[in-house]
Amino acid sequence: MFESISNPAIKAKFISKDFFIQNNIRIMDYSLIKEFDQENFLIPNQTHSTNVILSNIPGQINNCDGVFTTNPKITCLIKVADCMPVYFAHKNKSFYGIVHAGWRGLTNGVLNATAVLLKEHEQKLKNFDIFIGPSIQSCCFEISNDIVEKFPQEFVKSAKSGKFLVDMQKIAVDMLRSVGFNKNKITISDDCTFCLKEHYYSYRRENEAAGRMIGLIGYKA
Repeated sequence: MFESISNPAIKAKFISKDFFIQNNIRIMDYSLIKEFDQENFLIPNQTHSTNVILSNIPGQINNCDGVFTTNPKITCLIKVADCMPVYFAHKNKSFYGIVHAGWRGLTNGVLNATAVLLKEHEQKLKNFDIFIGPSIQSCCFEISNDIVEKFPQEFVKSAKSGKFLVDMQKIAVDMLRSVGFNKNKITISDDCTFCLKEHYYSYRRENEAAGRMIGLIGYKA
């Protein structure tokens, strides 16, 4: 899944249905993440915001939807259940992170905020490999008339239901490219979390009963 991350020192993982999280982070099977240092997680308290931070101290960050670090002891972690987990890894430095990009964060500019953060820390965006993990795809991400204008119309098509289908992954790639990331270094998972019920949780499918999947990125020991 993470073949596109070229830095051999960086490890990334996406934990699907075997890893149950509800409300507060509640890890049911630590063996699934045994290669990560569980004492050094950096976790955003996700609110569908555009806030992205860099921290070299582990812990939970309030009102935040993306975390980065340059501390190789730290693992960045987010939870998702249809939203896109967007992984970033510098090609040869200890500089990496992960962003929670749902439709609200995406349309409000969370990926642009990510680019701003990296530039503030004197990073060249073209040096980052990016992986967009399993998330709800254009086959199933249906929206109504009241929010359709929030999305770039070239990535919207009419649905048989009279509503609209949106390609969130293509929007994300277009936004990343437009702010300066290298499109050729962006890889997307084709897995739709709504379609693949056996493998993934989906908030759209299960509503409040949905569990959460986990995206992690860290440094190899």
